Amino acid sequence: MRDISMNARNLDPAITEKWENGELGRSDEFVAVASEGESLQLDSDLAMKLVSIRLPIPLIDTLKTIAGHYGIAYQPMIRDLLMRFARSEIHQIVSELDSQMKQAQSSDESSPPVEAFIERTRMAACG
Repeated sequence: MRDISMNARNLDPAITEKWENGELGRSDEFVAVASEGESLQLDSDLAMKLVSIRLPIPLIDTLKTIAGHYGIAYQPMIRDLLMRFARSEIHQIVSELDSQMKQAQSSDESSPPVEAFIERTRMAACG
């Protein structure tokens, strides 16, 4: 259910329908460029930053086709794709680091911790 403000509740349903279907509000008289301050505030509120990236045209066309198939806009789909990729890569990196830490710990466990520390200290002093 949508959150409807008190003002919207008092509107004539016919007028509301005209706004929602685009009959009202899509003409040039309703278009304005946001000020830099408003734009920065929006980015801050959404925790986003506008970036520019050059992509091959066939890739963009393919992404638009995929997004169209799912009934979504392609830019939000790309944002979701990048978020999922980043999460997956971070998970993979953490897993690799965890594995390396466990390997290092198991090699240290073959001798008492103090002896391993002394041996590493000696090797560092000699090397």
